[in-house]
Amino acid sequence: MTPRTCTPESRAPQAFSRAAGARRIFSGHQAGVDYEPGRRGSHADFAAACRNAGYEPGRCAMGALHIMGSARMGGSPRLSATNPDGATWEVANIVVADASCFPTASGVNPMISIEAIAYMNAKRLAAQLI
Repeated sequence: MTPRTCTPESRAPQAFSRAAGARRIFSGHQAGVDYEPGRRGSHADFAAACRNAGYEPGRCAMGALHIMGSARMGGSPRLSATNPDGATWEVANIVVADASCFPTASGVNPMISIEAIAYMNAKRLAAQLI
């Protein structure tokens, strides 16, 4: 994905939304820009409405989040999805190396912790492969 493919004008968001089975697609605009594929509006109308609403500060909200704790690491398969190295207990050859292996949500920006866990799990995985 590039900045160009992430704009409403590109076909990428439409293709992703259709593949995911979206019934209604929203932009982050405060003006409430949306459309319903195959029911109301078109991708071209949606892109035009996004352009008209603008991307200046306060017009379009952008956000990101980290899913934390959905594949927690721990000391036993009874209490966790992965071992302390991030390897899943139930399926071989899968290593989790992001915030999903946190035991719970941290409550603060987890970027440095995610980087540390990814580095630690990658080093341990590499050592096993050598």
